[in-house]
Amino acid sequence: MHVTIDGKTVRPDGTIDWVGGGPEAYDFEAFDRVDACVLGRVMYPEYEEYWRGVVAGSDDTPEAKRYAEFADRTPHYVLPRTKSEFDWPVARPVSDINEIAALRDQAGRDIYVVGGATTVRSFINAGLLDELRLTVHPLLVGEGASLFDGISGDHHYEIVDTQRLKDGSTRLVYQASDS
Repeated sequence: MHVTIDGKTVRPDGTIDWVGGGPEAYDFEAFDRVDACVLGRVMYPEYEEYWRGVVAGSDDTPEAKRYAEFADRTPHYVLPRTKSEFDWPVARPVSDINEIAALRDQAGRDIYVVGGATTVRSFINAGLLDELRLTVHPLLVGEGASLFDGISGDHHYEIVDTQRLKDGSTRLVYQASDS
């Protein structure tokens, strides 16, 4: 997740202008371990449209093309409220987070929770998020959607990696812990 110092994931108008499109915007270390993605209903339409456009040849960076190819071959489980069919062959509806929990228990590689913030929070609250990867951008925006509003109870994570990126942001990797 890309967040500001104050934990915002989007501005009040829904924009995320602090996330650049350069190589560091992509966390390929995580993507290379993934064989399924999860998206919420709000994020899915724009995500699908954008990444399918990159695959179709829109002018973009090599990193964006690499991610688009990953997205276009990786199953995406979408938590919709009503829609049961999608035009994108890799998209599949799931009725609730319990279906993802069952997938998590099967053999395979990692499941990447793409977002948005509501979806990530629901995974944290359900105790299903084993790793939290945050790219923290050096900006305070004050208002907007917060990744952490609505977290219930304590959820313990220990930091296992930090990386300062060239654009001034910092990638933090946390693992769920029992403490």
